[in-house]
Amino acid sequence: MKGWAAVSDFDGTITLRDVGDHLLLHYGFSDKETIEASYSLKVRVENFMKSAFAGARLTEDAIAGFVRGKVRARAGFREFILFCGASGVPLEIASGGVDLYADPFFKMHGVKVRSFFGRGRVVKGGIKITYPFLKLMDLSSFKASRVRRLKRAGYRVVFFGDGPNDFKAAQLADKVYAAGRLLKLCRERGIAASPLTDFRKAAAFIRKNTASPTPDS
Repeated sequence: MKGWAAVSDFDGTITLRDVGDHLLLHYGFSDKETIEASYSLKVRVENFMKSAFAGARLTEDAIAGFVRGKVRARAGFREFILFCGASGVPLEIASGGVDLYADPFFKMHGVKVRSFFGRGRVVKGGIKITYPFLKLMDLSSFKASRVRRLKRAGYRVVFFGDGPNDFKAAQLADKVYAAGRLLKLCRERGIAASPLTDFRKAAAFIRKNTASPTPDS
């Protein structure tokens, strides 16, 4: 085994609230009932995002300002990224979220991470979102494929998520940290998962469960 790798969702996982939902609600482009319905296992997150933001009349500056003023990171997020970089732990983010708010978030925290996000473009009347990385599968299957890819490469994988679309990936991971709906789903379906409260706990877990090199005799 090569050691540990990590795959994480973004909205509601790295951030304390789902940024897309928060934006839509704050500016009145959606309502709580519609957003709640979007979390059904039968709904594809990418389809909801495309539809919901199609009528969201927002500028890039307004979105970036919203991120700086309203979006909060989960405890230990930045420290975990720095830990992964220093420890040689591959880390990537797979998300149904959009670069229009993810980019200013990462810039605000001064970090860069290998990431898969939807591409948002401001057009007349709203925002057009595309998912270039989703060619032959839905988002839920894509997240699972990233975990599977790292495991095939010889890593044990820690997965972080909070929504139903993270469940397939959680089923494949060697260690799961879950919040919100994903934690509830894992408990209902018998998938071992630790509550996601602080990313530093995951760093401590990886340190504890990484074999020390054997000294030369």
